[in-house]
Amino acid sequence: MDKSKAGFIFVILAGALWGTTGTISKFIFEFGVDPLTLSLLRIVISFVLLYAFAITTKRRLHFNQEDFLFFLAFGAISVAGFNIFYLTAIQLTTVTTAVILLYTAPAFSLLAARLVLKEPLTKQKIMALVLTVIGIFLVVEGYRPGQLLLNIPGVLSGLGAGLTFGIYGIFSKGAFQRGYGTLETVILALGTGMLVLLVLRPPWLLTPLVAEPMALWLLVVMIAVFSTMLAYVFFVTGLVHVEAGKATLVAAVEPVVAIIAAIIFLNETMTFLQFIGVLAVLTAVRGQR
Repeated sequence: MDKSKAGFIFVILAGALWGTTGTISKFIFEFGVDPLTLSLLRIVISFVLLYAFAITTKRRLHFNQEDFLFFLAFGAISVAGFNIFYLTAIQLTTVTTAVILLYTAPAFSLLAARLVLKEPLTKQKIMALVLTVIGIFLVVEGYRPGQLLLNIPGVLSGLGAGLTFGIYGIFSKGAFQRGYGTLETVILALGTGMLVLLVLRPPWLLTPLVAEPMALWLLVVMIAVFSTMLAYVFFVTGLVHVEAGKATLVAAVEPVVAIIAAIIFLNETMTFLQFIGVLAVLTAVRGQR
């Protein structure tokens, strides 16, 4: 398998793992956990586990002091900012609304990749973007009035999630250009994002959570390990061989994977329009190869 195909597979895996975020978050919110607290918990757990893995396996880790502001911006915007915006959108609206707003990300990513990385903005990418937006709208049944819940804070949070996720790939490419590897990039981004979140939500305010049921902590560990740590590692690994703009488009496979999983494991059915949406997204993804 050539490196380009491997890169796309890693990005698709990342999208699939991110597809579990909305559902798991909704269950966690039922315990009274707010988006900022959940953001901190998932990032802290992800950082600690990944850093421990790197140390245990003696992976190369280095950090140049002159890159501190770069990684601080990376962590603050595309890790801390993204998590706060996306989880807030899920809490204030619905998973469907949040997903639709999140996937304005490819538009932000393509524009930023053109301006910052000088990646070409081709007709093929624009067509893929249009197919992706239409496809996701159909997949999550955004045309059903009951599926959408619109309010200004929720919509702004969703658009904020789209922007901050959209430029994650741009920051990652910048880290590569500075000589950082995949694991280093993810660990440093998680670490600086964690520092920002610790300022916003001091750890001593989390002590009441110790008495919460084990079910809550199992959900938190799930979202930290699968929807955060592994998803970021897979996405950044894919970015080594895939353009930033293309990677964000390909990651839009997330809601498609979510609905297919629901059909397999929850015996849900797929409507004709959802099927058309799946085809649209998969066509857009295939067109980026």
